Amino acid sequence: MSGSEAVMQFLIAGTDVMIIMNNELLTLSISQFLSAHVKDDLMPAIFRFHSYIAVVAIVFFSLTIGCDRNSKGTLEKRPRPVVVQLLKKQPPPSSSSISASVASWKTEEIGFEVGGRVEYVLEPNTEVEGRVFDESGNLLIEGTPIGKIESERYQLAVALAKSDVVKAEQNLAVAEITLKESIPAQIAAAEATLSKVRTEYDRNLKLLEQNAVSQGEVDEVEANLKNAQAELLVLESNEKSQKAEIESLKNAILQAQQNLRDAERNLEDCTLFSSFKGQVADVSVVPGSVVSGGQPAITVQMMDPIKVEFEVSAEESRRLERIEILPVMVNMPDGTVEKRDGYLYRIDPVADPLTRTYTVTLLVMNEKVNGLQNEQDLATTSHIWRLDFKFLPGANENTLFAEEGAILKDDEGYYLWQVTNLTVGERPPVNGLLDVRKVRITPQSLKVPFLGNWVFQHVIVNDEEFDPKKNFFIGKIEVQEGTPENWNGDQVLLDSGGKWILRPGDLTKVNLSGAETIDGLYVPMDAIVKTGNSDFLFIVDQEGQQSIAKRIPIRIDEDTGKKITTSLRRIEPIEEISLEGQKYIVKGAHYLIDGEPIAPVSDSEGTR
Repeated sequence: MSGSEAVMQFLIAGTDVMIIMNNELLTLSISQFLSAHVKDDLMPAIFRFHSYIAVVAIVFFSLTIGCDRNSKGTLEKRPRPVVVQLLKKQPPPSSSSISASVASWKTEEIGFEVGGRVEYVLEPNTEVEGRVFDESGNLLIEGTPIGKIESERYQLAVALAKSDVVKAEQNLAVAEITLKESIPAQIAAAEATLSKVRTEYDRNLKLLEQNAVSQGEVDEVEANLKNAQAELLVLESNEKSQKAEIESLKNAILQAQQNLRDAERNLEDCTLFSSFKGQVADVSVVPGSVVSGGQPAITVQMMDPIKVEFEVSAEESRRLERIEILPVMVNMPDGTVEKRDGYLYRIDPVADPLTRTYTVTLLVMNEKVNGLQNEQDLATTSHIWRLDFKFLPGANENTLFAEEGAILKDDEGYYLWQVTNLTVGERPPVNGLLDVRKVRITPQSLKVPFLGNWVFQHVIVNDEEFDPKKNFFIGKIEVQEGTPENWNGDQVLLDSGGKWILRPGDLTKVNLSGAETIDGLYVPMDAIVKTGNSDFLFIVDQEGQQSIAKRIPIRIDEDTGKKITTSLRRIEPIEEISLEGQKYIVKGAHYLIDGEPIAPVSDSEGTR
């Protein structure tokens, strides 16, 4: 700076302005400062520009300080934002856990052995039972038909083959009668004729010696004798040929019976079965399409047991050969994690050429769980239907169709069960309970099959409150006792069946350590607050509408980190309080005090 310039600083203290200029302190009120600003003897012209800026700043900060003083009494401390998670029992996460994929152990693309037009096929996700035979070929389990083709021409072929068998059997009977009765009689007659002719020939020879007959007469009798001998030989040869003919007819019967069996088998093959119990995974044909023999039509996958596959290194694969059972962590529908035993099925003998890893296959016993509990033994149904099916053949604006299995009959006539607590556009109740009432109908003669799996019958609804564009009706119902016709309740459970806990395509984890694990409450070490020699966990509690942090004394299982390598610790409450299902603070716990208001935010990531 030049010599004519001065060093000036401004300080604000309440409503006063302190000016430090050339190491001298000058204290003025804001009004004095503004008055002195215009005097040339107090502020040189060189500082006027700076003073304008200072005046504006002083006024702004003075107003700000005044407003702040007035608002301090009304502002409240905002709740501290924290990240929370749900406490639930689970197996301990481990660094030895590896991600694995779930796949069907056996998958089969099944096709009809004969060609024809498809009559029906089951829909995907349908559970099927396999047809099973014993070693002797005896049928043990009938199995579930999963598809069928039109069988009329195969029925005609069976009828024709049966007639061929009957015809062959009749030909054999005729041949046997000829052999046993006709030919022996003919031989007997020929033998009698031959005996008579031989006697006459012998007599004529004696008469010829006495010149009582001529040589011509003797020659004629001799010729008759030779003819009789020849006829007898012919009949004897016919007897032998008839025996051979009978053997040929027997073979013809066998051939006709084989043709009949082939025709019957072709007829049986019009209905398709799976060879194992499983689930329909995919359908590549629709009713009405024409298929040829051997063409894949339906894919069935085995669901129990199911396989779990993962990749390991060469060293790890050698170690796993000595382990038969590995823990598989399964995510249950309710959000919990359960352990299932995975039985070592196979380790690929050849490594993947790209990754140099070996594929390990485990078999896990799969099971179905049902999210809806039928505690009251209610009637159940798997479908609800509307009645205005415009897509059905023969349907028009005023035609209503009901699924054939849903139509019931009592002493007053035919009826359907209408849903009263659900209409079109609404979501079904979470508990699956549907309120129902009887609606009288008049069935008509028209019945329309659809995709071979359903038959819809034309009905007239005799109820003024019914609205075909809004109301639902219960499909075929199943009852615990008695028959659906005798059931007279007011609630039906909508239950489409249980869900498999493991499905092809799912991801799971496998514990490769082989160490025994204990299910419990596992939390990150950062969520545990240490005060002296005590450990605490903050959980979310409610005081009216406000969430607060509640400090709970806990005990840490010191063996958690010895068996597995993990940043989580298994905890137990010291006091008699249940922590399972509570929300705990996983981030921000170290800044909290007991009872402090908080703004909880759920963590999208699990503890694992």
